[in-house]
Amino acid sequence: MDQHQEIKNWLEKYELGQLFHPSTIQQMSMMKLKPRDTLVNSGDLLQSLYIQVTGKLKVVNVMPNGRTLLLRFCQPISLIGDVELVNKEAAVVQVEAVSETKLIVVPHRILQENDMKHAPFLQYLLEQVCHKLNTISLSASMNVLTSVDRRFASYLLSITNHSEQLRFKRGELETTSLTEIAELLGTSYRHLNRVIKSFIERGIIEKQHSEIVIRDVDALKQLSDGHLYQ
Repeated sequence: MDQHQEIKNWLEKYELGQLFHPSTIQQMSMMKLKPRDTLVNSGDLLQSLYIQVTGKLKVVNVMPNGRTLLLRFCQPISLIGDVELVNKEAAVVQVEAVSETKLIVVPHRILQENDMKHAPFLQYLLEQVCHKLNTISLSASMNVLTSVDRRFASYLLSITNHSEQLRFKRGELETTSLTEIAELLGTSYRHLNRVIKSFIERGIIEKQHSEIVIRDVDALKQLSDGHLYQ
């Protein structure tokens, strides 16, 4: 399929076409990420707005000591680079693909020229930024104020693809060590191992080599209290 036709199809699917000036749409391009590909590093000066149309992205805060803290997962339709479009400052987060992801790429320069005075685009931009701030605030509160059991339950529900029988072998756990996941959740490797063992003993999950199978979704939902990293 021609790239411009693909972009047009995605804009129509998500009803985004009316937000952009026609000449802006002509400057858009498509980008594809594989699992573990990095889209944004902390400190990057972003030159484009990314509109996520498929897949799942992970957003983390990178501390000065190199440790990371999970902020949210992004699913369609999400914007990356919207805050940087407005404040013109360097990114303060790292964004990485969890699964194969497609994005529409829109140069900031074109948006500044054509769309930053267009009311529908500005309203949509404001809605997306507000949603992002609310979810990051909730995630930060969870990481500080809730138990590791609850954080891990929320993490499992956030990252699992429910259309694949609640399994995720090809993806996060296959490519991410438990040490990394522990850091993302703001806990230690030992504590996370204890939580996993507890979940297995309670019949909530089952571990099969590098694969975790969720056996009791309702128990996870109850533990997470409806809060997800997204």
